[in-house]
Amino acid sequence: LGTNVLGIETHSPFLFGAGDLSETATLALPWVTHSEPVNALSIPTWIIHFSSVIEYLVAMNLVWKFSQVTQNEKWKGLTWGMLPLHASGICACTYHFFYNPSSLQFLVSMQAGFTLLGNITCMIAAYRIAKSNGWNFDEVNPFPRSNSDPRGLIADGIAATPLTLVEPEETNQVLVAKVVGLTLFLSYLVKYGSLGIDLPFEPNPAIALATVIGIPGVTAFRYWKDSQTEGEGNTELFSFGDTSLSMADVKKYGVSGTVAYVLTELAFWIVAFPVAAFALYQSTGHWPDVINETGDRAAVLAFVFAGANVARAFVPLRLGAALALAPWVDENLLGGKSADE
Repeated sequence: LGTNVLGIETHSPFLFGAGDLSETATLALPWVTHSEPVNALSIPTWIIHFSSVIEYLVAMNLVWKFSQVTQNEKWKGLTWGMLPLHASGICACTYHFFYNPSSLQFLVSMQAGFTLLGNITCMIAAYRIAKSNGWNFDEVNPFPRSNSDPRGLIADGIAATPLTLVEPEETNQVLVAKVVGLTLFLSYLVKYGSLGIDLPFEPNPAIALATVIGIPGVTAFRYWKDSQTEGEGNTELFSFGDTSLSMADVKKYGVSGTVAYVLTELAFWIVAFPVAAFALYQSTGHWPDVINETGDRAAVLAFVFAGANVARAFVPLRLGAALALAPWVDENLLGGKSADE
């Protein structure tokens, strides 16, 4: 369509040159030492990517502040639940920064994995928020059993409670200006600034992985630090009582807590082996033969070991997932027997 109908060739300047500088103008920039590959993203495409990441960070922050205003700690769980989706966006940006090389194809798989995990954690967080507002599964049925059925009155009462208003730290216009300005700055910086360094043209899996883990890690550290400040040293990610989130909290749920924790750990190992096998495939060009080849077996175990060590940084999140899952396990798998015990 671009070539045959619109007459647009690879890297043709459009939007009066704002969408893409011409090749001559790009090579004339004093720091440029490389030519763009044919699959380089245009400025509007980078704008879409960076605006999505930035707006998502703004949304996470607004949810966190909403928790502070409403004094409902369950909303903070939504901010934490959004973190894997933030990591998913970083995967996409990192992959494009290196011009989508086949050696970094594992980033695509990681993006899909983070998206799946984020959808699950956001679902759990939304359920916990709904429960804190008096919601229950009976309300899935939109038709009351009778005209005098009191179910739903608690949630309706909470919904009718006047909102607590707080003066914003900055106007909407200032916030929009910051988002637009930062988006444009990062888009032009990455697209044209990266042409002056060798890194994007020499795909490095270690640097790519460090970027994908490091940026969300900084975001997580920021909220963890805020939790410490607000809770005077309480570092829990999810509010399940007055004590810090630990394995002791899981044990308080008895059998259901233990089963929930086993399920969350099992989910990690179910994902770990396929991801490790795919990473080896991307590195060597063949699928691992863990039965007959000692080298393949060692390589897969090394990938899994590395992933397990990275996952240790998310132990509080895994414990929070187990605690969120425990009531469901007790009700649906154990039939409420754990509570009796």
